[in-house]
Amino acid sequence: MTKRLNLFLLCLLLAIGGPYYWLLMDTSPSNVAAQPLEIAELRALAEAQTGAKPSKVEMEIVGWRLLPGNLMAAGSGIKRRMKANIAFILAVPGQGPVMIETGMTAQQSAANNNDRYDAEAQRRVDAEMRSASLILATHEHPDHLGGLAGLAGSADGLTVLTKARLNAWQVPQADSGGQLGWPKNMTIAPSLIGNQPQAAAPGVVVIPAPGHSPGSQMIYVRLQSGAEYLFAGDVATMAVSWQEQRPRSRLVTDIIAPEERRASLAWLATIARLKKQAPALHVIASHDFEWLWDPENRSGVTQVLVTPPNKLAGN
Repeated sequence: MTKRLNLFLLCLLLAIGGPYYWLLMDTSPSNVAAQPLEIAELRALAEAQTGAKPSKVEMEIVGWRLLPGNLMAAGSGIKRRMKANIAFILAVPGQGPVMIETGMTAQQSAANNNDRYDAEAQRRVDAEMRSASLILATHEHPDHLGGLAGLAGSADGLTVLTKARLNAWQVPQADSGGQLGWPKNMTIAPSLIGNQPQAAAPGVVVIPAPGHSPGSQMIYVRLQSGAEYLFAGDVATMAVSWQEQRPRSRLVTDIIAPEERRASLAWLATIARLKKQAPALHVIASHDFEWLWDPENRSGVTQVLVTPPNKLAGN
């Protein structure tokens, strides 16, 4: 009887544990090579255009939800973590800011099943976009580009759009599913062309990084002070994603929101290599507000409106 019970328990463990490991813990494949990208190339491109570089990096939190860590970074634990929707504002002396990410509308936040949405923060992000000298998004999903799409239908929407540089997958006509809510029949010619890194402004370099989505890109920034930043977008959802080479779980990448997992892993390896080449590089994971907030991490990002993380999480 004991042998049969042990066999039954073993079979049950395999039946439950196997799929659990595969769907939520597995970080393979592990033999993916980094992309051929060097920090020296990014630094040269950052200096390619003359003019004022950004002087500091701030952020606004417009929405958030709590999710098990394993979903966002495979094998990182079942504890719920805050997945924040963050817009970054890069102040530029003498001109409007550079925006990286654009927030999202209340409707997009609800569709994203967010636990909280901060309409006032989004109004501030909208105001920053109206005064911006450049608007960029790391990819074409509503929690990154939705704020710009929502603003496009306003009275001054077309003026705001002249400040945005979008790739071929981010323009309105590429949004075939209508998730972003661009104004009907709006078309914009893409202004970020090709698959190689390119300077977008003094100190700002766009790095095409398809994998999470076709239009995914990372953004390298070199401030006036020489401080360096890499805005990873959803290549690295959380800090642990690039620190420990943990992609999103297979439950996400293979079922819920399919992506090219091998390409995503290659970009995670690229981030790690760039960090090794430039140890002082600030790698900014797209949704990890708690890591960015923690002063011990010295992220180099400040918040425009300071609110304790426990209040943001609704705890």
